[in-house]
Amino acid sequence: MINTVIGPIETHSLGTTFIHEHLYVIPNELRKYEDYTLDDIYHSIAEVMAFKQVGGNTIVDLTPINYGRNPLALKMIAEATGVNVLFVTGFHKEEFQPKWLTTLNDNEVFELLYSEITRGVTSQSLLPGAMKVGTSKNEVTFAEQRILAIAGQVQKETGIPIITHCDDGTMGLEQIDYLTKNGANASSICLSHVDLTKDFHYLAQICETGASICMDHIGRELTNHDADRVQLIKRLVDAGYENQICLSGDMGRKKYLPTYGGTPGLTYILTSLKEELLKVISETAFNKMIKINPIRILSE
Repeated sequence: MINTVIGPIETHSLGTTFIHEHLYVIPNELRKYEDYTLDDIYHSIAEVMAFKQVGGNTIVDLTPINYGRNPLALKMIAEATGVNVLFVTGFHKEEFQPKWLTTLNDNEVFELLYSEITRGVTSQSLLPGAMKVGTSKNEVTFAEQRILAIAGQVQKETGIPIITHCDDGTMGLEQIDYLTKNGANASSICLSHVDLTKDFHYLAQICETGASICMDHIGRELTNHDADRVQLIKRLVDAGYENQICLSGDMGRKKYLPTYGGTPGLTYILTSLKEELLKVISETAFNKMIKINPIRILSE
């Protein structure tokens, strides 16, 4: 069973799944984060309905603790659209970790995460479907090392999948090392943003560990129809890694969402990008990236 904001569902009900998105998020009150603030629930409902109309079934909202996470808002979106929505427990990179986190010892942080996973959050005891961790660009700070270690222990105890934030695509191998040394199962780990590096050998190294990668910075280079990433995905498929690739948009900014005046929106992967990808990979491989692989990660 998979935990969603409206309750547990059977794995086969997930269907086409985007494993890293943001539907409702308020990262910080500072003006510089205004573009990252998605706080209009009606806009989100419209975006998700558009996703549904092109074949989308499930969205994982990767907004963690202290980043404006709002499971009840996500529940409203799910109820209004009929799309499955999962929320997460866990923490972002150090920049976005709450100050109160430093007042808790490791056991207390473990218990906080464990409690959310097993007993739920909000007055409705909603259960998260995944856990998020994050690291900074080109470094894993001490605070991030600590959370990675605890998250590995929590994953070992609960089996909850881990979906990570790799700042500018960096530190993916280090994340896997910290997580697995503390008990996490590599096959239940999916690293986000690593496609930003456009480094085939780096992505292949990650896949060799047994972890998966999320190609989620597609839709940013529309002038060339994401040609670089299309070729990168083809190369990864040709090398035998098609079972470890997920596709998502990480459309967590106003400038990416049509209802806020942006582009390309949640429909892009299932329409324009699909058309480009099917020129170089099989439909079977594409379906693995939007269905089979994310479902496996969320259900293992």
